[in-house]
Amino acid sequence: MKNTTLAVSIVATLAGFGMSSIASGAVVVFNDQPTWNMYTALKGATVATEDFESFLDGAAPASASRIVGDTTWTASAAGNLYFGNVNVPPVHRVISTNTSNATLNFTFAPGVQGIGGEMFGTDNEFAVVIALITVTLADGTSYVNDPNTASAFVGFYSNGAAISSLSVTTATPGTYATVDNLYFATVPAPGVLALISLAGVVGARSRRRATSAAV
Repeated sequence: MKNTTLAVSIVATLAGFGMSSIASGAVVVFNDQPTWNMYTALKGATVATEDFESFLDGAAPASASRIVGDTTWTASAAGNLYFGNVNVPPVHRVISTNTSNATLNFTFAPGVQGIGGEMFGTDNEFAVVIALITVTLADGTSYVNDPNTASAFVGFYSNGAAISSLSVTTATPGTYATVDNLYFATVPAPGVLALISLAGVVGARSRRRATSAAV
């Protein structure tokens, strides 16, 4: 595999409170999945994973959609999408553009508080391309790395408005924007949290009553 320079731009669009919340510095960027996992757990978020294994190999229409957990994601790209196995062990399924240098777009409904994944470039044989990766958010936050592996992780967590979209673009001629897994971090609405807490209190009282009756 020849060395190639690749620029990947990932844009997370925040929805709900407009540009003021984007400029507030509410988004945290990660390049390490265990740290992202720990952070999302501390925030009370639940993480669901899309591994793309349910999609058949080969070219797909210009858009694809699936529900994972409480999130509906939709992927789209000019010139159609492509699903296949990365040409590195262990074999695993990825989503890619079917046209080199096309933008791979994702939208999320409803928006998520956190989004992460392995994002990198491949050639037309699905070999991972050594790359310079630039991650940029709408507020100017950026992340730069030069991974040479399909396990390279980039993650975001918003402490403000939800993240509603993400895009991956390769700038090097003949390369393809590729994503391995996507991880969605969602937090229950306040009303749901209240119901969960109430259920816990009721359950505890029931257990105490049952214990008292037994005595």
